[in-house]
Amino acid sequence: MNNQFGNKPAFNPNGDYEIQQGAPTNCISSISWSPKGCAKHLLVSTSWDKSVKVWDIQKSPPQPVVQVNALKGPEHSHDLPVLCSAIARDCRVFSAGCDKMVKCWELAAQGKAPYQVAAHDQPIKSVAYSEEAGLLITGGWDSLVKFWDLRQPQPAGQLQLPGPMVDMDCSTFPMATFMAPREVVVYDLQNKQELKRIAPHYTMKEHLRCIANFPDLQNPCFVAGSIEGRACIMYVNDSKDPKDTNNFSFKCHRENNSLDIYAVHSVSINPVFGTFSTTGGNGNYSFWDKDAKQRLKQFTNADHPIPCGKFDSEGTLFGYAVSYDWSKGAEGFNPQRGHHLLIHSVEVEEVKSKPPKPKTPGRGR
Repeated sequence: MNNQFGNKPAFNPNGDYEIQQGAPTNCISSISWSPKGCAKHLLVSTSWDKSVKVWDIQKSPPQPVVQVNALKGPEHSHDLPVLCSAIARDCRVFSAGCDKMVKCWELAAQGKAPYQVAAHDQPIKSVAYSEEAGLLITGGWDSLVKFWDLRQPQPAGQLQLPGPMVDMDCSTFPMATFMAPREVVVYDLQNKQELKRIAPHYTMKEHLRCIANFPDLQNPCFVAGSIEGRACIMYVNDSKDPKDTNNFSFKCHRENNSLDIYAVHSVSINPVFGTFSTTGGNGNYSFWDKDAKQRLKQFTNADHPIPCGKFDSEGTLFGYAVSYDWSKGAEGFNPQRGHHLLIHSVEVEEVKSKPPKPKTPGRGR
């Protein structure tokens, strides 16, 4: 899929489609897609410019036609940077961030301003809406997960985490996973109870960064990425003995023979093939197969980090951002650099499982 101008700038070396109209003007913190059953095929971005922006992605081969419906302005933004978003089937968009509140924007109610529906005592890092549980779920840097029945002003329950919220995945009902810096809490949304706590693979020594659950609940497992350029596959019911387990980790998003190490910023499961993506601070996104323990497709590095990337509900589009990730602090921020939202049209051969190669993943990016 080529971009609008037919060339390949350094931020888009793979020639993916760029959303230009109404793009964020500061660092892009997250993206989310509408779930199956939603009347529209929506892509939402959140940004450090305090905005929440929504696009209706009309897929029309050979490239999607993008209609822009951008949330921007005082009445459609937060007071501080926005870190996360989620979309319900009825086209409600939930957004949250550093102002410690969750806002709801009802897209179907034209002209209705976003309004607050939830809050934490510290910035909110993750938000999700579970259709099956009928709950809005929020996780904050106050080390709490809160469960909200939106018919009530107070949370229906909460869960204490072993540290600040890093990431979560509530897409595999009844199982949900809540990630703290060094531990993952597995939770039963149906019975509203904690199931177990899982430490990352023993080879992973640094803070965790991102998580995604695989859809097979007969043998539940998740992929987790860390700041050390490594990811792991962890089976929920596996033995704790590292010699008697299917769990494994692998190197990724590393350069210069692994001497240059970059954070794994996001992981996402392809809903059709059960393979997964990683994006990293080295400007790379790749697709992987956990069963064959191999990389399926490695794309050319952009000249800037990829802080977030996610497959849509049909697994045919992969949205991602090329933007600063704050890995070098405020001094590494260059206000002259752009912030880009791109969409890759996924080919079957890029995400379909293949016979395993002789060696396991872990070398290269």
